[in-house]
Amino acid sequence: MIKNSKKVIFYAGAILLAVFYVVVLWWGQNPKVGLEYRMYYITHELSDWPGYGKLSYVPGTVEYCTGLKDRNGKDVTWQVCRRKGKGWNTEQYEGSKNSADKAYVYYVLAEALEHAEYQVEINEFTGDGEVFVYCNDKNVGSFRQTGVFTFEIGELKKEELTTIRFEAEDCTFSLWSTMITE
Repeated sequence: MIKNSKKVIFYAGAILLAVFYVVVLWWGQNPKVGLEYRMYYITHELSDWPGYGKLSYVPGTVEYCTGLKDRNGKDVTWQVCRRKGKGWNTEQYEGSKNSADKAYVYYVLAEALEHAEYQVEINEFTGDGEVFVYCNDKNVGSFRQTGVFTFEIGELKKEELTTIRFEAEDCTFSLWSTMITE
């Protein structure tokens, strides 16, 4: 009798331990974390850590695509774009230069826009190619030189992730500033 109850306790403990391991594995695959944490630490889509809730964007805010410090190590005085994804060089003193054929910028709008426009300032362009700009996988235009470019991107929903993708063909470019407006 004692032998049987020991077996029952042993098997019950083994079953509980197995269930616990399955739950831990499921939590590891489906963590309940913020969007920024997921994109930076888990999926590695972000190249800069923006901070929790910092992908949120107020339309009309100009952001400069530099680092938080200048070449001398002093803090910069402008709003820095900390929403860049893969495809950008790490050195960002005079803008963010693409380091791959595809480079990304992410936004979570604080308010919905019916007729949104995306404006970029390109301060360096080398090569004979062209850069195609996509908003949520929809081609919204292209550029082949330095300057300020505005792309009509249409409707954007509040608190949904908006992905801007730059596809460079046979060229490199440097993104100085970026802004979404209506």
